[in-house]
Amino acid sequence: MNKNSIKIKQVLFLSLFLIFNTSFSQTTKIVDSLITVLKVKTLSKKERSKSLSLLAFNHQDLDTALFLAKQSLKIAAEIKDPLLQGNALEEISHVERRLGNNSKSFEASLKALKIYESLKLIEHQSASYAQLASNYISDKEYKMAILYLKKSLDIYSNSDNLKNYAITTLNLGEAYRLAGHLDSATTCFRQTIKYNDQIKNELISGYSLGNLGMVYAAQNEFGIAKKSLDTAILTLGKLGDLYSTSIYLAELGEIYSKQKKPELAEKKYLEAMKMAKEAGLKEQIRDFSAILRSFYEERQAYEKALLYQKMFQTYQDSLVNKENIQKIEQLKSGYEIDKRESKIALLNTINTNQKFAVVSLIIGVIILLLFAYLLYRINKKIKRTNIILSDQKEIITKREQEKALLLRELNHRVKNNLQMISSLLNLQSHELTGHPAKDAIVSGKYRVEALSLVHRKLYQEGVDTKIMMKEYLEELVLGLFHGYDAKFNPHFDIINIGIHVDVAIPLALIINELVTNSLKYAYKKTKHPTLQIIVLKEVEDYLHIQIIDNGIGFDIKKSGENNSFGIKLITSLVEQLEGVIIQKNSKGTHWDINLKIT
Repeated sequence: MNKNSIKIKQVLFLSLFLIFNTSFSQTTKIVDSLITVLKVKTLSKKERSKSLSLLAFNHQDLDTALFLAKQSLKIAAEIKDPLLQGNALEEISHVERRLGNNSKSFEASLKALKIYESLKLIEHQSASYAQLASNYISDKEYKMAILYLKKSLDIYSNSDNLKNYAITTLNLGEAYRLAGHLDSATTCFRQTIKYNDQIKNELISGYSLGNLGMVYAAQNEFGIAKKSLDTAILTLGKLGDLYSTSIYLAELGEIYSKQKKPELAEKKYLEAMKMAKEAGLKEQIRDFSAILRSFYEERQAYEKALLYQKMFQTYQDSLVNKENIQKIEQLKSGYEIDKRESKIALLNTINTNQKFAVVSLIIGVIILLLFAYLLYRINKKIKRTNIILSDQKEIITKREQEKALLLRELNHRVKNNLQMISSLLNLQSHELTGHPAKDAIVSGKYRVEALSLVHRKLYQEGVDTKIMMKEYLEELVLGLFHGYDAKFNPHFDIINIGIHVDVAIPLALIINELVTNSLKYAYKKTKHPTLQIIVLKEVEDYLHIQIIDNGIGFDIKKSGENNSFGIKLITSLVEQLEGVIIQKNSKGTHWDINLKIT
């Protein structure tokens, strides 16, 4: 149905006592048999009260059933038998609830509970808890209903009455369903079906499958929902349970409506309505009328929609009027108030309330005005602050842009100056051909070029203080290979991360020195030279650097004795970056370095 449809949320509870697995024909036979028994004049009052209560339970006409239950209660009260009174009150509660008289049903349940408590009949108390739960559900107080059903279940968990335990579990599932806790409801219904495998009670089976079908329908699992509802309707129809059967038929109509099958939906709705009328179920007639009204409105069958609207209004007014009468009766029976004192108290209360209302209104207006004034001041202050912040933000943005521009220009100029120095050193090295100082001049030139490369990267990439390490180191090493006219290509395995210029410069000088040493000295007797440069970030905030060649090897002790400037420079730069450098024994030279980069 559409959003205007009435959701079917009827209370499908089973009573805990007097449950029989009988068909409609069997129920009729029981009724006829009990009527015959009641005609016997020698029947004792106790037996007559029991028979009337049992007849009320089995009778299909609810008004007649209510009359019989009240007759049973009257006789039980005459003979002062509290247990029979409790049983009769329970039956009155069941019938009143089905007739839509929830307040009367609630009153009867409470009276029955008090009797059972006085007699200390624990299992009877459990049944009353379940009945009170059904009353709370009629008032849509689902939390209280679940609370009372759990109390009932606790009692039956300590008894050997599996049937009553299963019924209470079934009723708890229904309370969960109506409260919208569908997963909990499903669990309870499935447990009940499992218990009924031992009990083999058709009524329990019908209610379990029907209620489970309504859960599946709410979860839009229409296939399994229809299967469960059809089985429940077939089972309960045989037993003559028109109340639940009509509700399950209407639920099938809802499913067909959602599946866009209006003909099937209409058929099920009308079957449900017919059944409710036959059983005199006023609440169901009202609810089904509302459903059919919305159904026909959607299909623009306004004549039929009007018919069911009138029917809905008739039964709605009837039920509302009944509820008002019940509330008045409860007030009359619950309180005894002197009329004169009530009038005086009422006038005093009205006078006090009026004074309080006037004072409260004045105070409220003053507070509201103060609050409005404060909001105005705060809003004005916030606007001024936002304007100041906006101006400051604009000034800061401009300064940052100027700073970035100046820094870029500075990097450009430093790069040009370093390139000029490199060119001078290159010219000087040509003048010193054959001179011992030439190697020192060339080494100095490459160191300057390493520094120049950093500033060129910063300028080209338009960044302030960071450069991408992979591209930078590869360009640096390839420049050295070109400068020394190396006939092979290096192997790179370098992580591509951005590093700060304060790290990039010493790192470049370290790699420059180590690669230069390999190119100058390592491959004099090597036919197939190789050089690996590996830079990885294996630990947070640290770089792991390996430079490996397959040359003649390197004696660091002998180099230290010769007072090598390159080794001293490398050691100093590694210490500057809080790192460690190790030369590993291998075929060739293997430098292993760990440097801190933050």
